[in-house]
Amino acid sequence: MKQEKEMPFNGDFEDSEADEDEQSQESESEEEQIQIKKKKKKVVNSSKKLIMNVSDTQYPVVKFVGKMIYKFKLSYVPYLENNNWDFCWTDNAVLPETLSKMQPHQRINHFPGMYSLARKNHLGRNLNKMQKQYPDEYDFYPRTWMLPSEYGDFKAQFQKGKAKTFIIKPEASCQGKGIFLTRSIDSINPQEHYVAQRYIHKPLLIDGLKFDLRIYVMICGCDPLRIYLYKEGLARFATQLYSSPHSTNLDDACMHLTNYAINKDNPNFIFNEDEKKMDIGHKRSMTSVFDLLRIQKQNVDQLLIDIKDLIIKTFCAVQPILQQNYTQIENYANNMCFEILGFDILIDSSLKPYLLEVNHTPSFTTDTPLDSYIKKNLIRDAITLMNINVKTKNDIISQKKDQMQKRVLTGKKTKLSYEEKRVLKMQAQKERDEYESKNKGDFELIYPCDKSYDEYLQHAQKLYEDWTGANIRRNLKRDTIAEQSKPQSCTQKPILTQKSQLYKHVQSKVNTNLFPTKTTKADQEVTQEEPEQTLQQIPEPIQSQPQLEPDNFVTYEDYQQSESLKDLYNFAEKRIPEIQLIDLIQFRRAESKQDNSSFQMIQMSQQNSLSNLSPLMQIKSIQDSKNEKKFSIRKKNKQPKQIDQEQLYFQPQPHYQPPIQQHSISYQQQVQIQNGSFVKPKVFSLKLQHPPKGYKLQSLPILMQQNYTKQRYEQGV
Repeated sequence: MKQEKEMPFNGDFEDSEADEDEQSQESESEEEQIQIKKKKKKVVNSSKKLIMNVSDTQYPVVKFVGKMIYKFKLSYVPYLENNNWDFCWTDNAVLPETLSKMQPHQRINHFPGMYSLARKNHLGRNLNKMQKQYPDEYDFYPRTWMLPSEYGDFKAQFQKGKAKTFIIKPEASCQGKGIFLTRSIDSINPQEHYVAQRYIHKPLLIDGLKFDLRIYVMICGCDPLRIYLYKEGLARFATQLYSSPHSTNLDDACMHLTNYAINKDNPNFIFNEDEKKMDIGHKRSMTSVFDLLRIQKQNVDQLLIDIKDLIIKTFCAVQPILQQNYTQIENYANNMCFEILGFDILIDSSLKPYLLEVNHTPSFTTDTPLDSYIKKNLIRDAITLMNINVKTKNDIISQKKDQMQKRVLTGKKTKLSYEEKRVLKMQAQKERDEYESKNKGDFELIYPCDKSYDEYLQHAQKLYEDWTGANIRRNLKRDTIAEQSKPQSCTQKPILTQKSQLYKHVQSKVNTNLFPTKTTKADQEVTQEEPEQTLQQIPEPIQSQPQLEPDNFVTYEDYQQSESLKDLYNFAEKRIPEIQLIDLIQFRRAESKQDNSSFQMIQMSQQNSLSNLSPLMQIKSIQDSKNEKKFSIRKKNKQPKQIDQEQLYFQPQPHYQPPIQQHSISYQQQVQIQNGSFVKPKVFSLKLQHPPKGYKLQSLPILMQQNYTKQRYEQGV
């Protein structure tokens, strides 16, 4: 490895094999190229050299490390079209579908779902959620608003006296594009998507210049988290002397922004020309800045502890998202993906670090010798730490073949239990720890560590479940399992008995209201002489009423004993249809008493048969009678004739309907208008004769149409 470290890289690299592949592709016909591509898809790399796919990267340093240091064979075929590669380096995000198609021995340099950190709006949203629960622990980033969703809250910041400065960033941009400072809400379009942050007015200065740190962090496992911090990084300086923001210097980007892409075109920018002199220029090494702070008697050790804590808490906020997108179930070593992230951290005058943003594709350009030295060693140590070599690949393939042979012999796919999977994970993790402790290079393992972050991880998991609805599905599943495990004590029979008891109660109420029993003098004398015997004959009230379903009625006696107005109101709402029908029948019965005495004999003769019918059957017969309409055929030049009442009411009926006959008699006695026209209906207001205690039923208008049968002419159908 010492010889590899000394291998120089001047910033340029050209692969001769790539030129040969291009020439061969130009000479071959299109059909031959298609056949070759089909063969390449089927063929698995069986050579002694590993294949590194670099079709989707623009950085020469990546190709240099793979070709010159690790002796990989570089492939320029798009990795999505050809799966014949062992290690892929891409500059773009990776989808979960890509990861699901990978073989166990393949490695790729991105995690699916890393947008939760890389996108400024997602990062701010995830950190804000954690800050609501842990305001003191998650205070390592400027206060952030996502626009336009939080435009109202952000606008209120400008109405509180002293003018404040905010830095506005597009939610999906890089290299300082579209960033500006503002002190007025009018300069922001409320329809545009921005991320607004409080501007840090008192940053730490070196030589009067504002600077930030580009710290390289490598995550090489998400379940569980496994985080490494690279010991070397970059310090990027502004090119104009810093002064506090005010209305005259808000547009000076080279004073307030430290992005290399913005300051490198400034004539004051000084490039580093010697990798051994890392403390010169506007781009310096991170270690040289720490050494300078130590000379100034600053507590750099505590600063590094705070930076590590900041990084770990940031990953804790998004760990459930990364775990959900990592779809490799049988990857017990948790090592198919890794990612080098660029954390941009600003230090204030009190030596407190603030997280500005996270870059999932940090720039690997090598404009200066300092860039070439740091970034070449960073990529080299990352590949070494991931144990990407021929021996590891062959071991994984041989294990896969053994599993396939067992499956062929047994004819069944062996399903491992949870305990067996846990043992395999622990064994793979132990082997990985032993290897990485000896081959970590300039990386430092910062998580897992001695300090516990389980509280933050659990809360982040809860937030993720609330956001996706996973907790609702889990609770429903748990409830269904609990219901299935319970013995089925409540069968259908008790419910039917409850309904039958309720029906009997309603029937008794309706019967008593329709046909009250007349007590004779003899009965009154008996009740006066023997009060004790009658009391003994009254059944005791049932102390425990059956629990009815919400759709069923509740007995009236229970609500007579209740003193709660709310319960009475709910009871009355359920009993309104029953009470209205009872009062309607009472009204019509009282009205029928005032009719002609010739029909009283008919009513008395029908009482015996009426008592045999249930009230519900009577109500049903009334509803059926409303649907039955009598019409007559229209005959020209004929006057309507009056129908004899006795002929109408004494004609045979298909089925017995005493209440309908009473109803029709009351209407036939009234005066009819010629040609069958309708009479203006009367409106009656019904009230409860015995309302529940504390409840007043509103009057209900009931339309009584006199010409009920809509007879137009003399002869009915």
